[in-house]
Amino acid sequence: MACLLAADIGGTKSDLAIFDLSQTADSPPVRRKRYRNREFQNFDAILIDFLGNSETPEFGCFSVAAVIHQGTAALTNRDWIVSEKELKHSFGFKEITLINDLTAICSALPFLPESELLMIQPGVMREKGVRAVIAPGTGLGEGFLIEQESCFFPQGSEGGHCDFAPLNDEQAELLNYMQKKHTAVSYELLCSGVGIPNIFDYLESTGIDRDQKYFDKIAVADDRTPPIIEGAVAKTPCTLCQKTLSLFLEILGAESGNLALKLYPTGGLFIGGGILPRIAEQISFDSFLENFRQKEKMDRLMKSFPIYLILKKDAALLGTASYGRLLFYSGK
Repeated sequence: MACLLAADIGGTKSDLAIFDLSQTADSPPVRRKRYRNREFQNFDAILIDFLGNSETPEFGCFSVAAVIHQGTAALTNRDWIVSEKELKHSFGFKEITLINDLTAICSALPFLPESELLMIQPGVMREKGVRAVIAPGTGLGEGFLIEQESCFFPQGSEGGHCDFAPLNDEQAELLNYMQKKHTAVSYELLCSGVGIPNIFDYLESTGIDRDQKYFDKIAVADDRTPPIIEGAVAKTPCTLCQKTLSLFLEILGAESGNLALKLYPTGGLFIGGGILPRIAEQISFDSFLENFRQKEKMDRLMKSFPIYLILKKDAALLGTASYGRLLFYSGK
């Protein structure tokens, strides 16, 4: 039985699964498990735990939240290095490849059912149009998918590290605040799990009202983003947390619009990542859409692009498996 080990290695968690390549692409994995990265020294330790005493699958395809250069990836938001050569040598894979995590999400788009998508803006969908992805998770990923009759080309990028451009006085003050701490202020530093606490700290410095219960909880948290979001969507919300989430959505909307202008995604813009699916039913996307569309002469064009939120939690793992199957097993 030819098997593929697919892994989605993020800044916070890693998802691993083994797929039987003789089964159809939409078949469930033979085995899968999710890990918290902070509990392991490196990815090898996770892989050792996952495989246990079982035989290493022939093929491996791992998506990594990192730039991949000559088969090696240094994770952007975790002090880990993952190498194709070392994994192949240490674990005995016949073939293995590393891909960017946004390449993986882009690869998953054709396999996502409508039930796993939440429409944010209807637009006008073109079946074979370019599809764009922006994914606020631990970091901010961006990518695209080109799919034609003889072409399937998913591609992640490092667009989240582009320079942040403020749209108003408040955002200009935010930029000034961030420039005192960073030589370059990227969208990732504001539109991600890493970025939400930065917005929170800026707004707190302006003296906005805060709920002391949430403020104290946030102060002692290892990861401050979850309690900030909790305070923002509570029945009696914390004003400081609520404003933080609102500003996050405004900036994310603007950068999503920038991506749409560059890629012309008539096949749709898809929002991935782990932040928004958890709270989609508790928030309004009005401020996101307002800032997405605010492109002066391009206002009408911006309204024509379909926008969806990806609800499927393991979309990157699905895309990783799909990419690996196409690379290693296509036509067999």
